[in-house]
Amino acid sequence: MKQAFVIVVPDADSPCTLSEAKVDADPIDVLAAGDLVYIEETIESDSTPPSGWREAEYRPTPTAVGSLGWLQTKFIGAPVEMSVPPVAIADLVRRCGRAEIEGNAGGSHGAVAILADYLIALAEIESEFTKFENRLPGTSAIGPFQISEEEWAEFLQANPDADFSPFQRFQALAQVQCAAYLTQRDWKLLQQEASTAAIEEPQQEYIPSFLLLFQSRLVGAKAAFAIDKIHASDELHQPLEDALAKFYPDAAALGALIKRRRRFLNQGSNDVVTTVDEFVEKTANILADAFKSAYGLLKTHYPEFVALPTASDDRPWLATAQTEELLWKDRQLTEDTPPGKQRIEEYFNATSYHPESVEPWCGAFAAWCMSQNEAPSVEGAATAANWKSWGTAELRKGSLYEQGIQKTLAGAVVILHASKDTGTTGHVCFAINRLETSDKIKCVGGNQKDTVRTDSLDISRIASIRLLVPIVPPTGDDRLILARTIFGEAAGEPVEGKEAVAEVVVNRAASGRYPKSVSSVCLQPYQFSCWNANDPNRTKILSLSPGNGNRAFDVCFDVAGRALSGTIHHFTDGVLHYHADYISKPSWVIDSPHAVMERKIGHHLFYSGIS
Repeated sequence: MKQAFVIVVPDADSPCTLSEAKVDADPIDVLAAGDLVYIEETIESDSTPPSGWREAEYRPTPTAVGSLGWLQTKFIGAPVEMSVPPVAIADLVRRCGRAEIEGNAGGSHGAVAILADYLIALAEIESEFTKFENRLPGTSAIGPFQISEEEWAEFLQANPDADFSPFQRFQALAQVQCAAYLTQRDWKLLQQEASTAAIEEPQQEYIPSFLLLFQSRLVGAKAAFAIDKIHASDELHQPLEDALAKFYPDAAALGALIKRRRRFLNQGSNDVVTTVDEFVEKTANILADAFKSAYGLLKTHYPEFVALPTASDDRPWLATAQTEELLWKDRQLTEDTPPGKQRIEEYFNATSYHPESVEPWCGAFAAWCMSQNEAPSVEGAATAANWKSWGTAELRKGSLYEQGIQKTLAGAVVILHASKDTGTTGHVCFAINRLETSDKIKCVGGNQKDTVRTDSLDISRIASIRLLVPIVPPTGDDRLILARTIFGEAAGEPVEGKEAVAEVVVNRAASGRYPKSVSSVCLQPYQFSCWNANDPNRTKILSLSPGNGNRAFDVCFDVAGRALSGTIHHFTDGVLHYHADYISKPSWVIDSPHAVMERKIGHHLFYSGIS
């Protein structure tokens, strides 16, 4: 049902919402002239209200939640058009940063899509951070991310246990989580499209780029995926309208799409739709500029989150890869020759996957280069997409244009969207430098045109850039590390909420699925966000110790002691996961068919049955 906010008009009698549609019923809220009430604009025929009465909900502010009652129609004034109030850019930027941190907690495999830079870039493109009125004709879209009623309803349906209401669409900061959800949704839809189109390779996972995610936002994931395939073919100059017509067979629907997205779909004129290649070039340029701007905003408003990491000076795997490139060139190896196949088999021996024939081998090559130098690899290293969890820090795409970035970039692990030269699902390789004269990055890798070679690859294809940044490990025994984890994860939670977080850690240590010590469970990468290298909380909790005047930490230290002694019992031992109720449901919940939300304590949802 369509809903509206209306103004209560003045009257001789004091208006009230009542428990029944009778003047002598119990009052719920006493109203004054100018107050806002929330009323259904249309009523089903079988629930027609009594004459002269409407169900109404008083709201002190448009986005608040009140109690439903009955109000006489004589008090009801004109509908009020809802709007999204302005928000400080600094607050929006920091909220996007927190969305990335929270989204990566627990090792969500789709979390690479939740990147603060991308969310900020999207808000700049959609609203310029200030133009929150509807900018997409024919839709109900509003706010910094131009979220429609339908998108918000989908977000709520996908997160039924979260702390969101239908009215928070009118809050700019609340839209951040919906934008993150839609981005993660499109990431998954693009992967499904790849599977449907049989773009699959053994042990591989399709890797979308942020450009493809942005194009999905504009025209839908199915159309964006098809356009990407066309762009990689010899038909890239075909009219974009022809490519879109398959997905918008109704001429009116296609016309409406072109009208609301004319900035991207038209060719400098409202009457001429562009071509596929020009659409890709235009969107790539717009997104690249927005990424640069987003990085600048992060540096200004959230510097501790985006401080340029200092990667280890010793990155011998890069030299190993370049030496191997010379070997392939000198011996004229290819993946089709017996010596080349034998070499590729050696690469796969550095992974847990040992195919009987040549399969996509960029991940295996990266793993081999690491193994030659006793450097860390990743679980499932043969799969390119798994390298997005390598190392300890993400290098921001916007930082690629910073002065002095070349030294940091050299040897970084780069995960890219597929191309005809690097396989159909995705690619991993090592960065050498960025070309100063173009939006390209020079990389060396295996399975680049079926050999080991150096190529210049489009920055727009990058899904992730990972660095190995030296991080000083925290010191302390299990109790101190657990107490710091409780503080970092649940400082604002009630004691029961702190106890629940502690119990999850203890359950993990005893489960056989995680490290055996409590400290190792707490510090396991990408599990508890407070220990992430880019989480500003990390620096804060490293300095905490009991008895130094921080009463909140002393409470956490007490909870840690009781948890370790086995005196906290909120859950069964199968409760090993939780997430905040103000974030979109993580992939580890979505992909677990037997997941059960056992209990909500404070702002955390606790789960059993996670795969």
